[in-house]
Order: sequence, then C-alpha cells, then structure tokens
Amino acid sequence: MVETSSAVSFLTELGEFNLIKGVTDASFMYNPKIDQGIKNKTILEIGNSNELFTETILKNKPQLIIANSNPVLAKYHQQLEQNGIKVLYLDEYKEQNPLGQIEYLKVFGKLFNKNNEANQQFELVKNRYDSIKNIIQTKGKGNVSTLVNTMYGDVWYLPTKDLLQAKLIEDAKGNYIFNDKTGLNSLSLTFEEVYKKGKSANYWINVTSANSLAEMKASYPNYTWFDAFKNGNVYAYNKRMNIKGANDYFEQGIVRPDIILNDLGKIFYPDLFPNYTLYFYQQLK
Repeated sequence: MVETSSAVSFLTELGEFNLIKGVTDASFMYNPKIDQGIKNKTILEIGNSNELFTETILKNKPQLIIANSNPVLAKYHQQLEQNGIKVLYLDEYKEQNPLGQIEYLKVFGKLFNKNNEANQQFELVKNRYDSIKNIIQTKGKGNVSTLVNTMYGDVWYLPTKDLLQAKLIEDAKGNYIFNDKTGLNSLSLTFEEVYKKGKSANYWINVTSANSLAEMKASYPNYTWFDAFKNGNVYAYNKRMNIKGANDYFEQGIVRPDIILNDLGKIFYPDLFPNYTLYFYQQLK
C-alpha cells in the first residue's frame, strides 16, 4: 500500500504497479490505473493526508506501506507498526538535485529484486538529462530571463537558487531572476518586490492555477503589467492535468526530469529542439 503519488511512479517505472493494493488521496493521483483499480475494487482507499483508515489496513494485512514522514499521520503509522505492519518512509521530495528524486528508484529496485532494471533506467534518464543539458549549455545563447510561480493570497512564493525549481531553470539556461538568493527556504515576497525585479523577464513559467491569460488576468489584474504576459510568453506545467486536478508533472515528472528539462529547453531555446513537442508544459493563450 502506498501513501504518495511518487511511490506509484516508482512502482510503475519498474513494472510493479500491480503490487499496489491501497492508496491514500486517490483523487490527487494522476495515473488512471488508480481510478480503475478503485472502481474494480482491486485497490482500496486507505485514507488521506489527515488520517489513515487503520481498520481497513489491518484487515487487509499489507506486507508494506510506503509513506513519507508526514507528522499528521505519525500516530496512525505508530499504531500500524505496533500491530506488525511495516512502514517505509521515503522523503524523496526533499531532494533538491534534478536527478536526486529519480535516484530513489534504486531503493525500489532493492525492495522488489529489480536492481538491474532500476540502475539501467536511472542511467538512461541521467544520460538523456545530461545530453539535453549539454545541448542547451553549449548552444543556448543565454539571452533570456525567467520569472516563476504566481501569487498565493498576498504572498508570492519563489525558490532560491538552491531549490530544485531554480536548478532546473539553471540547467536549461533560463537565467532565473532571483538566482542571487540562497537558502533552503522559499522566498516570501510581495507583488511589488517581484514586479520590480521581474517586470522585464522574457519568460514566465510554472503557472498552475490558470489555463489561459484571461484567467490569470481575472485572478489578479496586475499580472498584465509584466512583459512576459504582454508578449504571451507564459507557460503552465498543467498540460497533463486531469479533471480532478491531479497533475502528472508531480507524478511522472519525478522519474522523468529529462522530460522536464527538455520542455524548458524548448521554451527558452525553441530553435535547439525544432521537432520536440512540449509534454508537461503548455503556453497560455
């Protein structure tokens, strides 16, 4: 049984999806096999981010639960462990290296006796990532600048240069506008602070709450002040989002950072990838 969408991705990547017998927060998982399994009753709903259905779990006696160290669920995990259920905690989301999260595939390889498959897949993705990065770094002119995210309430949360989002942009030679800020905590800025530094940015990426420029304008009219908005260079990573709001960028993207980098390379330097079609990202119209 699994509590994270990342675990679904790792198991799917190794061809072991059928081992999944229960999930939490099924509606937030993109993989359509999860919905199908719940409808067919081959996969159980065992809880959500606030609680676990311990009776259901104990009744079905899973060999293993793959979880992360969510403090809200700690008491449920403790209860399950006291009743002989093994819980494996994996916090791959804390990794800030673009290839760091997929390296957890090797842990799953050890768990399910698929070391060779896990190592081979990791090397394939790593080699492709490095190849794409090399193309961008050697041929990309570096004449772009990039703004990310949108307002959340009255705050604009942005990554520092040490966080994953900024490192992906760096590898794609996107010249992130706050690349002078360091630390492992996100920046919490006002609109005015972001506008002062980002008004002339060429690109605006990682918009998730809108499917069009009109929706963005309706949610916060001052977004129209940015040059990237005026020029239509706004990209959301919600091309693979289903009607429930589950986003494959945060699922398959964990095991395919090479595709994310290829998307960014296509956005910043389209001439370098003339035959490539955006996979996770889409340009807002």
